[in-house]
Amino acid sequence: MRILRPALLAASLTAAGSALAASPADVGSWGDAWGEDGAAAPQPARPRAPMPASAPTSPPPMPTAPSPRATTLPTGPAPSDVGGWGDAWGPQQSPAAATPRQAPSAIRVDAPRMAAPTRAMPAGPRPGDIGGWGNAWNNEQAGSQPISTPRPAPSSTTAAQPLAASSLPSVSVTEDQRLSVGAQLPTGPGKAEEPVQLTADQITHDRELGIVTAKGRVEIAQINRTLVADTVSYNLKQDIIAASGNVIITEPGGEVVFADYFELTGDFKDGVASEIKVILADSSRLGAVSGTRIGGNRTDFDKGVYTACQPCRRDPGRRPLWELKAERVTHNQADQEIEYRDAWLEFAGIPVMYTPYMAHPDPTVRRRTGFLMPSAGMSSNLGTNVSVPYFWAIDSNQDLTFTPRFLFPNSSSTSVPDLDNKGRSVLQRVVLSGEHRWAGMNGETKTNASLTADKYTADLRGHVDAVGRFDISNVWRAGYQVQRSSDDTYTGIYGYSFQRNQPWLTSRPYVEGFGRRNYALLEGFSYQGLRQQDDLGASPLVLPHATFSHVGMPSSRGGYWSVDADTLSYARSEGLSANRLSTQVAWNRPFMGRMGDMTNLTASLRGDAYHADHLDNNDGSANSGRIIPQVAATWRQPFIRRNATMPQVLEPMLMVAASPNGGNPRQLPNEDSQTFELDEINALMPNRMTGLDRVEGGIRGGYGLRWAAYPWRGGFINAQVAQGWRARKDSTFAPGQGFNDYLSDYVGRFDIAPAGNISLLNRVRLDKETLALRRNENTLVIGSPLLQMATTYLMLEKSGNGSQTFDRRHALVNTLTSRISRNWMASATVSSNLLDGGEIQSWGAKATYADECFAFVSDFRRTTTSDRDDYSGYQLTFNIVFKTLADLPLNVF
Repeated sequence: MRILRPALLAASLTAAGSALAASPADVGSWGDAWGEDGAAAPQPARPRAPMPASAPTSPPPMPTAPSPRATTLPTGPAPSDVGGWGDAWGPQQSPAAATPRQAPSAIRVDAPRMAAPTRAMPAGPRPGDIGGWGNAWNNEQAGSQPISTPRPAPSSTTAAQPLAASSLPSVSVTEDQRLSVGAQLPTGPGKAEEPVQLTADQITHDRELGIVTAKGRVEIAQINRTLVADTVSYNLKQDIIAASGNVIITEPGGEVVFADYFELTGDFKDGVASEIKVILADSSRLGAVSGTRIGGNRTDFDKGVYTACQPCRRDPGRRPLWELKAERVTHNQADQEIEYRDAWLEFAGIPVMYTPYMAHPDPTVRRRTGFLMPSAGMSSNLGTNVSVPYFWAIDSNQDLTFTPRFLFPNSSSTSVPDLDNKGRSVLQRVVLSGEHRWAGMNGETKTNASLTADKYTADLRGHVDAVGRFDISNVWRAGYQVQRSSDDTYTGIYGYSFQRNQPWLTSRPYVEGFGRRNYALLEGFSYQGLRQQDDLGASPLVLPHATFSHVGMPSSRGGYWSVDADTLSYARSEGLSANRLSTQVAWNRPFMGRMGDMTNLTASLRGDAYHADHLDNNDGSANSGRIIPQVAATWRQPFIRRNATMPQVLEPMLMVAASPNGGNPRQLPNEDSQTFELDEINALMPNRMTGLDRVEGGIRGGYGLRWAAYPWRGGFINAQVAQGWRARKDSTFAPGQGFNDYLSDYVGRFDIAPAGNISLLNRVRLDKETLALRRNENTLVIGSPLLQMATTYLMLEKSGNGSQTFDRRHALVNTLTSRISRNWMASATVSSNLLDGGEIQSWGAKATYADECFAFVSDFRRTTTSDRDDYSGYQLTFNIVFKTLADLPLNVF
């Protein structure tokens, strides 16, 4: 396809004005000149004026485009030959006979100087002329089609430089050619002119009426805005563009506008449209019978429909799941808001809610200050309650959500307010809560807090949950975590949960640094227990706790040094307080044997120093310390069997270590080594204790075996068993922990996950003499996403002594989940305590529906356990989400 450049076009038109130009009869039939086959022949051409003497006798040589006839491009019919105003808009009728006129020697192409319209812009077609109410709703009775996707762009054309003169005379282009013209169009008073690229199959210009008409795959591009239509007419005198037939306008903000007919001013700021449909930036959709564009930043839609649902692929004319219908919809792009008046919300074609006015931000708004959707609920502890959240966008990088919750408890469950304390009586009826978020270039924070008064005693109750992290440099960072509650049961009664569901709260500031071979940490701890037996005075305040680790460069033989230092200081208002300093220097040397076996030798020297107050509940203090040399060796030999069906790995493991006996004198406090649980990992470690306050002495060791298989169909099988041994008994391990004798209990792990829909994880501890189960943990998952069952079984025997005794536990949790379809999912959970005859402690069910525009969550729970004033009961919540529109949470009870 060849395109006539504007300069070449102007030269052709100038040459065609001479006396040597071909007459219309030489060009071809009437249909050839107008691009229509079978049209009647035009009237005979008028007499031509004599050629001036100064005119050249032959046109200058110029390249010509391939054409069926080797003739010079004719001037074409004059505007008077075309017909009246209606002919310029495309009625299919033959024009009247042309009147004779004088032939100019040259055609002057002048740039249009568009001024403000001299009369009001036509209002466009009336809504009554366009179609009924049903056309906007796209229902079964209406014949309108769903929003079509933008058609493919036409073949690319080279954009020419804007012409100094773009007023075009009548030209015709054959059907296999495309005409591309660069022009300058005004963009409004006081603004610089912006170039416009116009591409069409055919462009004609009526100079008497001042109308330029483009037909056939018309495209107008201006900066980031494009207009595509079948036919576009531009009235130069009134500065009005009329587009008809599959009109598509792409806005700079990402919106795509579709219409059957669009009439716009030259700067695209004002206009009217019929059967208008808009795809917003977030793919939500807005349609109307007619639309009016005002000022370039506001569009009014009559009888409009809004929805975030995508059209059904199988049935595009099908009604969406939900839609919001309104008599008038206004999209104010300057305020970034969409307003609805006299609106109905329809769900599955059924009206469910009416509002005289409604507004929400448009898709370009990420967040905005204002009220959020209220929520209501009911519970046995609080009664009826209503929450009204307010969102405050403080800055581009921080915001605050303030949510007062108004309580309406039953009169029988609330004491009579104290008249002497009216302020707190009011606070009994409301819970003040809020969330603050901040994000900077080098850090972020998040804080949740609440405050209220007890419904019986009017005592203040509340909680704080805050986290923060700051990157000081490429090496150092700092942060904090604050978790505090006024009492043990507050968060359970009022429905606030912390980041980790644990029976204690932790507050921790910290600073840490990362080097290539170094790590440093400085932190503090404060704890709050939530169990009934927890005593706040017995909880330690740790400040500071500092650690430092360094790993040296390996030598030429592979050996390397490491240094570890730790300091700890903690205090209690009731009980033990202590300070500790611990340092260890170690040398490590790994070996690789000829058979592929791996050996690691370690020699270390550790020194600890303590100062303790109120040791063993005494009022005195003591200073003590210890030095612990230790040597250890670990060995493992992996054997690999390569098999096309199922490759396998068999790996025996050994460990042996030696250090002095009696490394735990009674003068040393024990703060971080109070609990111990033997498993297949620490059974093969030189020091099996969890902290630094207690060490394992004497000659000791362990052995184990690991087997792994990898079937060719996918999945894996992994099994490991281990046992520890000692040369002499050690009272460091309490009874029931599995290692208070020369040999430990057997510990193992079995993990299977074949390619099918089944997986099993089993961890056990067996008595070394009777092989009775001392610990048994199982997690079994069977089924596909369509229907899947998960069972978790836990059995722990009693262990420990004194205040660190853990009672026997025997529990079972069954969960059944099903992804019923692409959008529906359901689940049910039952938790049982098998020690009390299988009593059910809690059970619940949950159903979820989610698609691209709507979500629904229903959650029901039943608990049978109580904790002081946090009573057992039922809980039913619903959450209905109309995406991009509203979120409706509802707590039934």
